[in-house]
Amino acid sequence: MRRPPVLAAGLALALTTMALLPAGAAVSTVLPGYVEESRSFADVSPDGRRAAMIEALDALGILEGTECATGRFCPEAPIERRVMAVWLVRAVDHQDEPDPVPGRFTDVGAEAWWSGYPERLAELGISQGCGANPARFCPFDAVTRGEMASFLTRAFGLEPAEAAGFSDLAGTVHAPNIDSAVAAGLVNGCSTDPLRFCPDESVTRAEMVEFLARAFDLAPPAIYAEVAEEHGILHLISGYTTYHDCCAARVTNLQLFSDTVTGTVVQPGERLSLNGLVGRRTVEKGYLPADTWVVDRMSDTVGGGISQYAATMYNAIFWGGFVGSSYRPHSVYIPRYPPGIEGTLDYPHIDLVFRNDTESPVLVVSDYTDTSLAVRLYGDNDGRAVIGEWKDGWHTLEVVTPGGPDARVVTGEVSRPYRYVDPPSTRYISNAELEVGESIVLQPARKGWTVRIDRTVTASGRDRDQSWWVSYRPVRAIIEAHPCVISNSCPAEEEPSGEDGEDGNGDQDPQPV
Repeated sequence: MRRPPVLAAGLALALTTMALLPAGAAVSTVLPGYVEESRSFADVSPDGRRAAMIEALDALGILEGTECATGRFCPEAPIERRVMAVWLVRAVDHQDEPDPVPGRFTDVGAEAWWSGYPERLAELGISQGCGANPARFCPFDAVTRGEMASFLTRAFGLEPAEAAGFSDLAGTVHAPNIDSAVAAGLVNGCSTDPLRFCPDESVTRAEMVEFLARAFDLAPPAIYAEVAEEHGILHLISGYTTYHDCCAARVTNLQLFSDTVTGTVVQPGERLSLNGLVGRRTVEKGYLPADTWVVDRMSDTVGGGISQYAATMYNAIFWGGFVGSSYRPHSVYIPRYPPGIEGTLDYPHIDLVFRNDTESPVLVVSDYTDTSLAVRLYGDNDGRAVIGEWKDGWHTLEVVTPGGPDARVVTGEVSRPYRYVDPPSTRYISNAELEVGESIVLQPARKGWTVRIDRTVTASGRDRDQSWWVSYRPVRAIIEAHPCVISNSCPAEEEPSGEDGEDGNGDQDPQPV
């Protein structure tokens, strides 16, 4: 599933960065400046589907000061425009909290603690108020579903989208933004027969929390709302993103594979085999020939490139604290992936098998851009959610919400590379079309090496320690050259006279070609 990137515009959170090459470091993180334990609201059932979302946004400081009464959240009450302003500014703005100010809106008094938020919302181009001459914000009016879609589209920079086909959008200025919010996976319509959005209905406070949670990928996209409710899937457990160059055939394969896996629900105690789910990658299914490691060099095979899915998903499994899954890393290290914590695929013998060893179902959701792949696992880890990525040789892990006492917490470390192995002798390939002194390096030589991976999963006060080693084999150089170079039978080169200046070196000795 491909969605416009939403999270990039969002939370201004501290990151812990770890260089896995060449140095290793521990990567369990708690964010400074954020509440480590969420409050429990008396009117929010802890077993409700939106409870984890409310706790997550509260832990991030987004809801602070907007309770409807002491210890109460009022989840079914309509959200007021002033509260919407506070939540959105905190969600997308990286500046300090705005101070109360006498702003442009005549109906927002500077004495209100929240008065700076409508002003900042206008500065960000998210809302210019409810009326002009005089300028008004209507702070105590309820936010409608149409207004909400426009607020979200502007706040998160959602891309234009095709019309979703709602039958009740005639005459509303919010129609294009509604289509964008639906395409981004943030909202659904209000009915399917006929397909309607109900743009003039009020949005409740709990609904708005869910929309924001989806924008931050803390809740599954709207298309999976019924699946999440049916299976009791509460929040993001872990997600990971890896990157690649655009436009190659391998990217087409990767996205096709991603579309096949996304939406899968893995029940407690069950195993998900990627090979078993997707099957053989064939031209008939739409897969293309693309680069694949075969023996000692890259060659085109149908479905090449889909191992990036295994590498990305395994990181989500690793940092999510799941135990008992099986994977096989690449035999040759590929810098797109974290060393040691990555996987590959080859039907039918090399597989990634995810074991859901928790007591709650897990929903697998994948999405991608032209240059990235993200795999996210949704379920229940007592509110804890982590997001990581590998980019430009650096691993980052973000603990978005710390969760409760029963959450699984992961500490991981990858050692420096050691036990280096020299590459085999160079392999030459004959190419009679090349000049005698000309050669083409098809593949440079690389040493092999080993890393050690240590992981501790802490749950309910108990530690489970794991250690293993991953070795990458060396890569031989492969060079195309003229046949006489390979047979060592090339004629001796004539000494250049230099009389007509063809060598361009004047009195200097001729330079090697």
